[in-house]
Amino acid sequence: MMMTTMNDLPGILSVDNLHRQATRMKKFFNRGQRDTMAISAHDEYDICSRGFGKSEGIDARFIIRNVWSMPGSMGALVSPTYSKAWANTLPAICHALKSWGYLPDVHYFVGRKAPASAGFALPKRMPLRDAWSNCIHFWNGTILVILSFQNGMSANSMSLDWVIGPEAKFLDYDKIKSEVIPANRGNRQYFDYSPWHHSVLYTTDMPTSKRGKWILEKEKEMDPDHIQYIRNLYSKIKRMEKEPETAYRKAEIRRLREDLALARRYQIPVQKQKGKKLEYTVLYAEYDIFDNLEIVGEDFIWQMKRDTPDLIWRTAFLNQRIFKIANGFYSALDEDIHFYTPRDSGRLSALGSDFDKLEKSGCLGDGDLLFDEPLYIAFDSNAAISTLCVGQKDGKTMKTIKSFFVKTPLKLPDLVQQFCDYYRGKLDKRVVFYFDHTFTWESGNNSESYADSIIKVLESNNWEVEDVYVGQAPKHDWKHLQIDRALKGDPDYLFPMFNSYNNEFLKLALEQAGVRQGRNGFEKDKSVEATADSPDNPDEQKTHVTDAWDTLWFGMNFYPSIGLSRSSGSGYVGFLGDRA
Repeated sequence: MMMTTMNDLPGILSVDNLHRQATRMKKFFNRGQRDTMAISAHDEYDICSRGFGKSEGIDARFIIRNVWSMPGSMGALVSPTYSKAWANTLPAICHALKSWGYLPDVHYFVGRKAPASAGFALPKRMPLRDAWSNCIHFWNGTILVILSFQNGMSANSMSLDWVIGPEAKFLDYDKIKSEVIPANRGNRQYFDYSPWHHSVLYTTDMPTSKRGKWILEKEKEMDPDHIQYIRNLYSKIKRMEKEPETAYRKAEIRRLREDLALARRYQIPVQKQKGKKLEYTVLYAEYDIFDNLEIVGEDFIWQMKRDTPDLIWRTAFLNQRIFKIANGFYSALDEDIHFYTPRDSGRLSALGSDFDKLEKSGCLGDGDLLFDEPLYIAFDSNAAISTLCVGQKDGKTMKTIKSFFVKTPLKLPDLVQQFCDYYRGKLDKRVVFYFDHTFTWESGNNSESYADSIIKVLESNNWEVEDVYVGQAPKHDWKHLQIDRALKGDPDYLFPMFNSYNNEFLKLALEQAGVRQGRNGFEKDKSVEATADSPDNPDEQKTHVTDAWDTLWFGMNFYPSIGLSRSSGSGYVGFLGDRA
């Protein structure tokens, strides 16, 4: 009986032919991607603007390089949680690998050991016990193990050969030092020949929180002169490869390649220490909008400079290091106090590598969701964007467990359906819906109010709804003072906490919300809402979503009832006048 392998499949390249084709492929890479490919330093830390192409041009390139360089090696993909790795990071990486021609279930298997019929080689060090379920198995025996910081010491007892950490701004550097770095060791008898043995790659967009600042410090570990030396060697090799072939040329190219491999691996220590002669070469790079000039063009850049608020221009386009603004509307908001890392729920393990099911798993991966408790929701909506914040009470804590948005042409009912789809796996279908006077206006859809449209979609998805009208929206100065008290732990209020992973755009919007002196006195600065929506100035990071959160906070603190009485207009309209 003949064994069928991927080399026999019609229309699919074998890995050898794929590799040969890759060396001749005509595929466009922007300046930053080409630069990292040419340097290929042992340790690499890249901060790239959104839309730069990190997954395809940097992450996938690093994985493919190491798979070919070290057959049978064990790499690790580091993620804050397994849920985030399987639901977000891995689908992006598999899509990027596909763009290079590497196909799942052909050139690699995800979440399982390759079947014997595939003819795959085995790794030099086999995964322990049932660890295959958290591995990618490549054709030449290389495996990529998925590691989660939510499983204490998940890298313990491992002997890794290389490490990749996408979305590095979410990673705890103390855990990298205590768990990952010690595990990236050994196996020199197999792979010491490779300049990338024990190499690391961490990529992210510009961190906007203290947790991600560790990667910025890596710039101090790079020797710019050494990196330029690598560029020079690489350029000289490429020039010589175009010259007529002679014995001297062949020998010189061979010598230069040996020098290049050594330079990619080692540099003279940046900070001198007694007895330390060499250290791994470090590339630290930041790529802004101008590094993508060939794609976006000059006209686009000038338009963004003209139309974008200065703060957004400086952070999203120029990669400037600007974190939470001082004395903003939510000035007491503290990342170390009010944001938490949700634990792994463990519910996604049964789905394996079925990315279709993982993408539709919704709330099943949320370790902080109280499945037997009701949800609390509030909205903000206009012609361009509709936003939704979801909360739960946990004792005296108000947890904002997730936020959603949709942009035109999708509208408010689409946002509500998105909420229903995400929480479809939650059997307790009780929800408290808070809304102010702006949601009593007619939506233009059969004379329904915005609130009526929301309730209609919720009930059609079998949710039990308690709709609570909170009256006129509170004045800005009153909200600022009371929310400030809550953030500072005033026992009269629920203490606000935020899921770090499910509220990234809400976090940015809260931290960047400013204040100004308006016609009616002190108010939230909402001028940014007048700017155009764009990939680097997105509406979801503006103050729209903060208004939805304000309504949620106000409702959960002053209208906490869960009687499930469907009586719109039950809120005490005069209350604000009494307390404001």
